[in-house]
Amino acid sequence: MGGAGGRLPTAVGEFCVDARARAQDLYRTALDDAGWRPEVLTGDRGWTGTEFADALHLLSRLGLFVPSSDTRSGWTALAPDTALRNLLLEEEQHTGALLAAVQQTRSALAQVVADFQPVHARELSSVQMEVVTGAANVSAALEDASQRAEGEVLSLHPGRALPAGMVEAGLERDRLALGRGVRIRTVHLASAAAVPHMTAYLRRLNAAGAQVRTAHTLPLRLIVVDHSLAIVPAPPVEGAEGGGLAAVVLRSETLVGVLRGIFEHCWAGSAVLDTGPAAGGSGGGGTVAGADSDWQPTGRHRELLRMLAGGLTDEAMARKLGVSERTVRRLVSELTERLGAASRFQAGVCAVRLGWLDD
Repeated sequence: MGGAGGRLPTAVGEFCVDARARAQDLYRTALDDAGWRPEVLTGDRGWTGTEFADALHLLSRLGLFVPSSDTRSGWTALAPDTALRNLLLEEEQHTGALLAAVQQTRSALAQVVADFQPVHARELSSVQMEVVTGAANVSAALEDASQRAEGEVLSLHPGRALPAGMVEAGLERDRLALGRGVRIRTVHLASAAAVPHMTAYLRRLNAAGAQVRTAHTLPLRLIVVDHSLAIVPAPPVEGAEGGGLAAVVLRSETLVGVLRGIFEHCWAGSAVLDTGPAAGGSGGGGTVAGADSDWQPTGRHRELLRMLAGGLTDEAMARKLGVSERTVRRLVSELTERLGAASRFQAGVCAVRLGWLDD
């Protein structure tokens, strides 16, 4: 009967007024003469084939015409109440089938949950996160991580130089790990590495067998132990001992894999520690002297140009470089003077024109 499938309320509205009038005419003709033929309408009344087909289609959609092999036209006209009962029965059957399908889907989903929820729960349980607060507890977490190391320890150290006592404690941990055959790779901020006690510490760490590099900017403080443990800083805890120092200890191969990727990116762009007598200077980007026309920005000057192009404030640039705002202003002054620029903006324009920011 045309498979109304929930579309009966709009069936009539889909056809124009003329089409509905022709459907009434066709229905009246079929009731008057069971042996009617399509030619009566397309020939005698001048209907086009499309107009006849539309009228026939509407009557079929409404259930007023049903296919029949016993009539010349191939259709039998039903009374409106009979057609309505048939259509409602079809709707009930269609709704019943939908409800059965929903019930079947519900049962299948329940089975999926029963089968796979335990697997998902085991995967989630493999991700462990612990927040430690206070300098003593953070130090203990670092000590525990160092002792757990079996293959490799990776670390990034942004920010200003750590106190001498803290770096000495770290050096002892690193020496013990190196003595067990653990490989150590570390990247420190160049400005921090230029501080005398940090310069001495990094040289001693390098001499002990660690691979030490420096960079002018680093995204975060990070320690990765092998492939399943990482320590990252957490927001300070107000009122806690040790100045609110806090860290997050992560144990998850997936998350640690992401952090290892960040480290490798920073490692690839860092510079090998200068162990010569001049180490601890400006970190490859100090004050530029002379009027060398072939001068190109390196080190901190190059990083500063990138940050100027990014619209960072003096405070933000100082934080990223690990220096004071006064030092940032001095470096900017050196750049503008070297470029003969009257402003920061003009210095940025010159840097772009010279291709210094292309890579």
